[in-house]
Amino acid sequence: MVETESTIALIADIIASKRMKERGQTQQILSDILDRMNEEFSEQIESKLTITLGDEFQCLVSDVNTAFLLIDRITLELQLKTIEELDEEISLRWGIGIGALITPVKDKDVSIGADGPAYWHAREAINAVHENNDYGLLNEKILTEHKDDLFYNSIIRLQNIIRNQWTRTQRETVYYVLKAGGYKEISNQKVTEALEAGLKKSFSPQTISKRIISTQIKQYIQSRKLLTDKIEEGREAH
Repeated sequence: MVETESTIALIADIIASKRMKERGQTQQILSDILDRMNEEFSEQIESKLTITLGDEFQCLVSDVNTAFLLIDRITLELQLKTIEELDEEISLRWGIGIGALITPVKDKDVSIGADGPAYWHAREAINAVHENNDYGLLNEKILTEHKDDLFYNSIIRLQNIIRNQWTRTQRETVYYVLKAGGYKEISNQKVTEALEAGLKKSFSPQTISKRIISTQIKQYIQSRKLLTDKIEEGREAH
């Protein structure tokens, strides 16, 4: 049994999936989103986003930045699409695991078959969110088995609180900004360009300023970027 170098596993599932009114349509919306993410992030995804059960999916990625960006992009798009098309907001919970694999990835196109600490940690993390979601404010957790896990998750909790307070318009704003530039530092001009490209309409400087302030998007993006850098430092150290 030979362990591979450290990799990052993501496991996610739909919250309260059994109470969904439009289960089949929700699963199709999710499947379409995952297909687009697999194509867009093909160089960073080591084993494709794959639906393993009706309401659960998983993947392997090469870096922490991609892991967090996928979480944000998929979460926001699913919320926006299900509200728009089904009049029902569907959310996800996530487990992030960092560790080795004890079985190799045999087929990048299907995220099934590989096993090891990366997946074990992700499974333990998502189960922890399921058991204690902090009154609905917590949607993700990371487990690396290092002493810094408590610190990482305290920051994630604060980030989740910000994200879960966004209105539909605010989510739309953040979604298009992340789609345009990921966690790169933003300016009013970049937010304007991202929204106008995404929504195909013009925005006044006052509207852009209000959206930046109300979403706390600059603080959110900076926090995500700093956390990914910190986790990568810990990953390299171990």
